Amino acid sequence: MTRRYKTKIKEYPNGSKVLTVYNNALIVKNNDDSIDVSVIEKNERTAEEKELEKLRNLWKIRTKIKDYILCNDFDYFWTLTFDTDRYNYAAAFEKMGKWLRKMRDQYGIFNYIMIPELHKDGAIHFHGVTGGLNAVIRDSGVKHKGVKVYNCTDCEHGFTTLTKIRSREKTASYVTKYVTKEMQNSIVEKGKKKYWCSRGLRLPAVSYTDLNLGIDLIPY
Repeated sequence: MTRRYKTKIKEYPNGSKVLTVYNNALIVKNNDDSIDVSVIEKNERTAEEKELEKLRNLWKIRTKIKDYILCNDFDYFWTLTFDTDRYNYAAAFEKMGKWLRKMRDQYGIFNYIMIPELHKDGAIHFHGVTGGLNAVIRDSGVKHKGVKVYNCTDCEHGFTTLTKIRSREKTASYVTKYVTKEMQNSIVEKGKKKYWCSRGLRLPAVSYTDLNLGIDLIPY
């Protein structure tokens, strides 16, 4: 059975809700084992529409990362810079993947999101959040805006700073600012992952309705 709706509702663990009202019809297809959602698009896209689509994709990445942070337990915000290959994006990405696997093998499963950032001089480093990672950290003796800054001793080939997360909302906004067009176009090769996240992260509960018709919500 296929239904059309105009509004998507996302509900977060703290009880807050976000409504998205679409200009075009939102199609919900109920299958035996899956639900596929898509927005109707008409005619072939122009160059301007293709650029707009890139911006939409960027917005989707930002939204998903923000939803992950708001719906899961993360306790530290990280900045991580490798001491070599900072200008070799492919090598830096490989190192990040290896470091995450090393932490998992050494400390067990933990939650994480890591996002690359490109400096003005072309160097790359990473920002992100972790939850439940019991790595060895030490007080750096520095405070940033009254918050203690830590270093992780488990990153022998680079430099890290960590701060404890005090607000999910502020952290979500801060982390997603690193999701930029440069990340999509300059840093990450086409078809490659644009950020790292652990498996099994929760997302907000999603339902659909047409507020004008008062149709009952359909759980996603």
